[in-house]
Amino acid sequence: MKTVEFLPGEAPLTQAPQVVLDDGRACVPQHYLRYAHSLASTEAIIARIAYDEAYPVFVSQDDCGIFIQIGVIGPDNYKADKRRKIVFGRRWRVEPNLPTSEIIQTVFLALKKAREHEIREQITLHFDGHIATPFSCHQDLPLLARQKPKPQHTDLSVEQIIAKIKYAKTGFERVDTVHLTGGDYVITVKTDAPHHHLKDYISFTTPDLSQASILHNFIDALIRLSDRDVEERFTFDGFARFSHAICPEQIARFSVKTRQCPTKLMDSDEAARFVSEFSTQNYEIDSTRIPALSDSDYGKAMKTKLGGAEIKLGNPRI
Repeated sequence: MKTVEFLPGEAPLTQAPQVVLDDGRACVPQHYLRYAHSLASTEAIIARIAYDEAYPVFVSQDDCGIFIQIGVIGPDNYKADKRRKIVFGRRWRVEPNLPTSEIIQTVFLALKKAREHEIREQITLHFDGHIATPFSCHQDLPLLARQKPKPQHTDLSVEQIIAKIKYAKTGFERVDTVHLTGGDYVITVKTDAPHHHLKDYISFTTPDLSQASILHNFIDALIRLSDRDVEERFTFDGFARFSHAICPEQIARFSVKTRQCPTKLMDSDEAARFVSEFSTQNYEIDSTRIPALSDSDYGKAMKTKLGGAEIKLGNPRI
């Protein structure tokens, strides 16, 4: 057996099989490990992540357990004072039995959503002498749900609609509109000032040329650009797992190699012990993730929706 390196909070199951990777190193794949993450182990893992100094990743703990929180360093979106400050996003919980890879991916998702939140707050719509942030996440949704919507303008050109939008202080101008064979339109806009988050030219697809469709799909395009930035620059130990430079077949081959049935390489007693521990651990972890339904009206309604059926946990497969 070769020497295997384990990250903080990880330990192999009894009789856990080793896999030799293409570079000759031995490993125990994540699905044959048990996890007992603490604040210290989570900090040690996240310290190996790199992305952008403007989005520091915090790890902390409260009465409910460990959580990850993204900080955003920049000017206040709503005040004239443009001195840099730090604000904090929502808390992302880390269960002690969460696989290390999922902790890393939680940070990845948290960064995407923190950036999206900032984009939505910085997009302004200029209309009738007003400036508003309709894509901000801080709208009063219950009030919106009770309000009857007014009909939107239908006589605006693409140029007029695009001219209404600004991202921070950057405005946009339509360059061209292409009607595709399938019925969709591709609109290309250019920025009127350089911005480090934006390309000079941005193209996006919309199913029609209504104001609502154009605005929503344009914002989606800005968010996709932000997501792509995280995918390319987010690394763990210097490896950009989600970069488009990584060929999916490379990941597929790695997956096949690390998920081959290990019991074929064991004698019958070893295989039995390993399968027993592996199955027990998976069942116990799955059991901790089953939400308990109360006897409230909501809980009773949910039980009714489920039809009162007893749902069996899936059997772990090796």
